[in-house]
Amino acid sequence: EQVAAELRRMLPYKIESWQETNAQLVSALRAQSISTAVIRIVVAIVVVLGIASVLVVSVVQKQREIGILRAMGATRGQIQRVFLLQGAVVGALGSVLGIALAVALVWAFTTFVRGSDGLPLFAITVPVDTALRVALTATLCGVLAAVAPARRAAAMDPAQAIRM
Repeated sequence: EQVAAELRRMLPYKIESWQETNAQLVSALRAQSISTAVIRIVVAIVVVLGIASVLVVSVVQKQREIGILRAMGATRGQIQRVFLLQGAVVGALGSVLGIALAVALVWAFTTFVRGSDGLPLFAITVPVDTALRVALTATLCGVLAAVAPARRAAAMDPAQAIRM
């Protein structure tokens, strides 16, 4: 846009930037990027809710054990840390499996999908910094998903938990 504006001032010709010439393409690319962001957010929410539901079921199933731990002297903070750690492990394990699947799919795509010249159609790689950011985000999502179940487990009354 800036180069086109500068050339318009200098030359007597009709000059358009590629964005002006391909306005529909630019609009479609913007819409695609917005829809991609929305899909990523929805997937993240679904993953967090899935992890949270697994941990809630774990709290319900381990109610008696949590009550026994509390009766033996475990503090609310210790109980909370157990479930937060469990959420972190679930998130980390999921991220490791997801990155391994991504690497395998990229390898399969670049190995088996070739152009007429025998070279890969696209040069795809999984950047290490992106993989680490994804792993960190997934682990953080696991911990965030574990907050509510951890608080519920820590708030249990030991006598009632053992009775059930």
